[in-house]
This record gives sequence, structure tokens and C-alpha cells, in this order.
Amino acid sequence: MTSKIVNDIARSLPEDMLSEILKHAASNSAADFVNARLSCKAFRAASNYDQIFQNVSMEKLNFVPWRRSEKVLQKRCEAAQNAEALYRKGMMDCFSLRESEFGLHCLKKAAEKGHVEAIYTYGIILICFGGELREQGLRIIYSLDLTNSSKRRTRIVTSCRLKTENFLSNMWVYAALTEPTRISRSCDGDIRERPNRSCTSSEGQAWEASKNVGYCCDPCFWDGEATLFCSLLRKYLIN
Repeated sequence: MTSKIVNDIARSLPEDMLSEILKHAASNSAADFVNARLSCKAFRAASNYDQIFQNVSMEKLNFVPWRRSEKVLQKRCEAAQNAEALYRKGMMDCFSLRESEFGLHCLKKAAEKGHVEAIYTYGIILICFGGELREQGLRIIYSLDLTNSSKRRTRIVTSCRLKTENFLSNMWVYAALTEPTRISRSCDGDIRERPNRSCTSSEGQAWEASKNVGYCCDPCFWDGEATLFCSLLRKYLIN
């Protein structure tokens, strides 16, 4: 099929359909998006709409873009305020590029859009900072509304842990966090030291959330979760 025929067909389609095609192409791979964009003028014109990149699924894209096409797509998604792109940018800035101010800004924006892993990560970072920021971090994490359902907390926390592990294993980690030291004094449950789980094995990496749900009050649980997060950072930290 010649480029003229492709262009004629594309020009006959409504703009929202062109945008939808490009969004699916970008969600599949950066190469598919580039090829679709270059196939005709109609797709090139449609690719300038931020709406496409706001809703692109980045599930199939590498956490850390290495190819030029992936880097271009990542930047377009960031510029369009795509929540997953902001989360990835925030992780890279905070822990690899040592630009924590920019990284926290991206994580905050992604969290405000309801991105679950961004809420988890941004909240835990603030918990590690201590003081009033710790209280702010707890409020952010509480927005996930995990208190009333242990199954929901197990599922979401485990998913966040695994994604954090996968992300850190694919990037150069040059910055770490200090573990939180404050333990809630309002805890009515058993606040003994949590089981010491190593992060050097797959079992330790998973650290099943169900074994800790209900172990103590919410502040203590998230102090322990922040401690695990810090352990994962140290595991991949490049000295």
C-alpha cells in the first residue's frame, strides 16, 4: 500500500479516530508510534495533540528508556502530564539523577492524578523525611483508603513493592533514604519489632503484605513499609 493511499485513507478518518489509533500504537511500542506517525501527513498532524500522550499506557515500554524513540515518547508523555510518565521521571530524578527537588515535584503531580505507585512512593519518601513531612506523607498514603480492607491493602501494597523492585533493578541507583525512626505511640496493638526480612531473595523481595496487615496500627505499618523501601534502595545503591 503506497503512502498516498495510506494518507487518503487517514484523511478520511475523524481526528478522534486518528488519535485513538496513535494512542494504541504508542501503548504497544515506541517504534509502532514512530512508524505510524511517519506513514502519512494526517498521522503526523494528529500526533501533535497532547490528549494522545495523556492517556498512553506505558506498560510495554522499558522503565528506563534507552532507544531514541522511547526517549522521545517518554518526553512527549511527560509534557502531556501522563501520570505514569511523571512517576517514572520522578523515580529517575530522585534516585538516579540526584535531582530530588524535580523528582518529588513529578511524583507529587502523578500522585495528585491518582497514580497508585506515585502515591505510595511519594508518601513513603515524605515519611522518611520525618517531622511534619512524615505526617503529610501518611495523609497522602491514607488517600489510598486501604484501612477497611485487608485484601485490598495486600493487593495494592504487594503490587507497589514489586513495581518498585522492578524499577530499581533497571536503573542506576545513586541516592538512598534514611529509614524512619519514629514509632507511633498511639498503637493499641502489638508493636514489637517486625520480622526481619532480607531483601536478597525473591521471598524477601515479595515480603507478603498479608503477613503484616493488621500487625499494628497504620502509622507503624507504614513506618515498616518505609523501612523496606529504604532496604530496596540500599540493595541497588551504587557506592
